[in-house]
Amino acid sequence: MLNLPVEAVAIDHAAGVEIAGHAHGSGQLSLVSRGTMTITAEEGWWLAPPGLAVWIPPNVFHAAHYSEASSLVNLRFASSFASRLPKGCRSIVVSDLLRELAREAVRLSAADHESELHTLGLIAELMVVQAQQPQRGPGLFVPHGGDRRLRQAIDILRLDPGNDINLDDLAARVHTSSRTLARLFTAETKMTFGRWREHLRIVCAVDKLTRGQSITQTALDLGYGSASSFTTLFTRQLGMPPRRYMEQLRRRQEVLNDRVNTNGH
Repeated sequence: MLNLPVEAVAIDHAAGVEIAGHAHGSGQLSLVSRGTMTITAEEGWWLAPPGLAVWIPPNVFHAAHYSEASSLVNLRFASSFASRLPKGCRSIVVSDLLRELAREAVRLSAADHESELHTLGLIAELMVVQAQQPQRGPGLFVPHGGDRRLRQAIDILRLDPGNDINLDDLAARVHTSSRTLARLFTAETKMTFGRWREHLRIVCAVDKLTRGQSITQTALDLGYGSASSFTTLFTRQLGMPPRRYMEQLRRRQEVLNDRVNTNGH
């Protein structure tokens, strides 16, 4: 195998696949074209539907989960390129240019020819520039902090995001006071307990909607009394109502699939 500036591979995962915790010696950027990917690391977890990517720096321990059949491109960068990207995991919006550069990197990596090294170097340079662009809109990232009690509380909520447990009862379950737990949420996630739970539910909603669940069922599963109250919160968090958000995701996925079929990948 050549010592490439960037190594790219297209991967398909079946629904429900779990990748156990591990780390890479090189930085990795994972671009999702179909389905969803969840990356969990020390800081929290990132959901990536089509159009979002997740950057994982070198030697960062992380795990992955695919809730439905998913397709993605994994790009691993040489240290000279990875060092210019963030020191922590981050969501990255996939521009049309970044997506096409990733496709070309897959093709050239498979060719494995010395003559392609210069071209791959140029592609890696352009991809780093694209990944450094300011991000538009909120990322689908849920922070979980480091304190043991906070982690236990967050695990309870993550397993059942529709649970309407109040702060007092949640604190009792993790053997601390509500005041301490409230302080931990604010200090370690930079959100109040209520704001954090709203954010968790919206991220979970995107995952459920991407898997084809209806807006009404998603709202009920996540503890909302009606689809309209869920839509109001979703719009406030992500800048558009869920139906329009999902239409954008579907169009993005259709474009990707059309290009795959056209190019024969």
